[in-house]
Amino acid sequence: MHLEERKHRVVELLADGRLRAARDLAWRAKDEYPRRRALAAAWAAETLCRLDEPETALAVLREAVDAGVWWWEQILRVNPPLTPIHGRPEFEEIVVRAEALREHDRSDVAPIIYRPDSAPAGVLIPLHGRSDHHLSFARRWEPARKAGFLVVVPHSQEVTTSDGDIGWIDEAMARRQIVTIHSRLADGERRLPVVLAGYSQGARIAADWSLTGILPEVAGFVTLCPPDDRMPAVAGRNRAAAAPRIRGYILTGEHDDDRPGAERFAAELTANRIPVVLDVMSGMGHGYPPDFGERLCRAVSFVIGGGAPESETGDSPRAAVQGEMADGT
Repeated sequence: MHLEERKHRVVELLADGRLRAARDLAWRAKDEYPRRRALAAAWAAETLCRLDEPETALAVLREAVDAGVWWWEQILRVNPPLTPIHGRPEFEEIVVRAEALREHDRSDVAPIIYRPDSAPAGVLIPLHGRSDHHLSFARRWEPARKAGFLVVVPHSQEVTTSDGDIGWIDEAMARRQIVTIHSRLADGERRLPVVLAGYSQGARIAADWSLTGILPEVAGFVTLCPPDDRMPAVAGRNRAAAAPRIRGYILTGEHDDDRPGAERFAAELTANRIPVVLDVMSGMGHGYPPDFGERLCRAVSFVIGGGAPESETGDSPRAAVQGEMADGT
């Protein structure tokens, strides 16, 4: 079972009240994924905190650091499930030790590009989270080609875990990187509407940069599991002149700890008359749904084409068009 599959299974078990089975799956994960040990250990600690075992969670993180595992500090600090251990001296010691181990080398890797079968209708630029792998992340967003999009997937220059995961540590540098990548597209492609997208940390950044006008061609954003931390304020901010035509599509899991933040952000966009669809994914936590490709195609089509999409999954996306909330089926 892949780590992501195990995570989803634990979400299901917790929702069903099968706490012992959930604990067992998470506990064994910390030792069964040697090439993903940083993420497996952090996730096991998260699950233990959910089960009211903060001391055991700290022990899991401490054991990992003792073995040379490290994380960018934000992976531990900006992590709702770990809230029960935040601020404790033992936790702070783990964070300091992990940060001391962190590698600061940077690498400049070309973006992965997927082209549609015909002339593109737009450009999708998805931004990975703070602990992702470039190729596996890119493959998840490749289905947007079916909606006629040129998919351009950037690679952060910074490593965020001892597993080799990447994330956006220096966001000013990341912004410059995205502008440069767009400038290197062919002339005709540069004039196409751009949809910024992202998962978790990348979702927050995509929404922020869309509202602040990183590129004049940006038509809007698609966010998957945006975090409940540092989401961009909408009311009263100095948005770009193009912001009134921005459209957004937000996907969040029914059981995602960050769901309240996604819902608040959608409500704020609606209050400011920015069209947005909020899609609460049934049975999901903080991760990709099995039908993500289908949802993605609907989302990007909404952003550049308008109109509230119909759900084909049994979920009920809510569409706010010109600030008026309407239920869809």
